[in-house]
Amino acid sequence: MYFPTILRKTAFLVSGKIVLSDHVRNFAYQWAWSYVRKLPLGSRILDIGSRDSLFPAFLAWRGFDVCAIEKDPRFAIRQTNISRRWNVLFSAQTTDFLAYTPQMSHNAVLTLFSLQHAGDDDAPAYRKAAAMLAPGGIVLSVCEYDPGGARRHESRDDGAMRIYGPKDIEERIERPLREGGVEILEKRFAGFVGNNKTIVWCDGSTQIRGSEACSPAFLFLRCVKKTMEAEA
Repeated sequence: MYFPTILRKTAFLVSGKIVLSDHVRNFAYQWAWSYVRKLPLGSRILDIGSRDSLFPAFLAWRGFDVCAIEKDPRFAIRQTNISRRWNVLFSAQTTDFLAYTPQMSHNAVLTLFSLQHAGDDDAPAYRKAAAMLAPGGIVLSVCEYDPGGARRHESRDDGAMRIYGPKDIEERIERPLREGGVEILEKRFAGFVGNNKTIVWCDGSTQIRGSEACSPAFLFLRCVKKTMEAEA
């Protein structure tokens, strides 16, 4: 379903929530927004693998200095068109994240369902995401997860995707983030209940919501860059 821009903005102003037709993205963006909104206006936000996401435009509309990067040139053009539709300014660059060289450190780096498409470059990408943060900056990461173990999803129109297992999380995400100088403050899982239309938090392997089981399908991580005082 397509929601005109004015309706999205009106819905946000009325409810305080981002409104999308994709309930998984809605859940992830609202989680990310709950932390980004606490940053000072004008904070530098990097969104990795933006594709056709409305989140960079939304953040720019809310007063943040946003850079959206996407290696597929089709989607960088799409981000430029989205910025015009929202009547906001933000940078949309066509580049691979590992080749990206920022002029300044960022106050937040967002990797929402993006680095799971990086193949074997995911670990160095997470390490770089952490390293380019300003002291006190945050990394917000969401990826798909299977408690039964890692697997690959090849038949995707946006490229092969790694679905992470418990061992992968430590080796390919958490350890590289720590090596980049961040502390992991929040680690949560979310999944579906009912007919795959309701997504809820389900911390642990299984959580009962009423009479329905929730099996984790997504991993959410919030990290913060250590300050010099904390390192001392």
